[in-house]
Amino acid sequence: MKKTMLAALLGLACASAFAGVIHFDDLPGEGTTAIANGYAGFNWDNLATIQENAFPGSGYEAGTVSHANTAYNMNGGTAAIWRDGSFDFTGAWFTSAWVDQELAFEGWREGQLLYASDVSTVIGTAAPVWVQLGWSGIDTLVIYNSSGTQWAMDDVTVDVPVSVPEPASLALFGAALAGMGAGRRRKRLR
Repeated sequence: MKKTMLAALLGLACASAFAGVIHFDDLPGEGTTAIANGYAGFNWDNLATIQENAFPGSGYEAGTVSHANTAYNMNGGTAAIWRDGSFDFTGAWFTSAWVDQELAFEGWREGQLLYASDVSTVIGTAAPVWVQLGWSGIDTLVIYNSSGTQWAMDDVTVDVPVSVPEPASLALFGAALAGMGAGRRRKRLR
């Protein structure tokens, strides 16, 4: 019981982080509904998911790395991934849905441009291309394309840093521990 309470209090005192790969495989993948804001802790502008077998022989099928769904830019234009608070964008797999095209990327934080890709990444329809950016401390990733048509994106690798507890949170945590200790002592005295 004591260890359980301590773990719960630690969880409340410290914000958790997400580090990993977003696969999109737990979404319906019907192709017409935008990815809901809040999915995997991010907001998704102009992005939906589609099943890998929706268009056999297309870049959607070739670009589905984790097998089930891939994300894509719904209207063929610019797309963005953003959140309140910063994140690190390692990279993702990209494939063009229909025609070869070029992608360019920007990383923003609080309205300031921090990163911009030096060269465009060329993607085709036959196989996914890993785009590794390694950008840290951004709150928005913008993805531009040259063709005005759809591209597929899968296995997005991100890291949301752990936020350090504020002094007030630490004081509250300490008070809770002291209260637990005092409560245990009273129980023993009875």
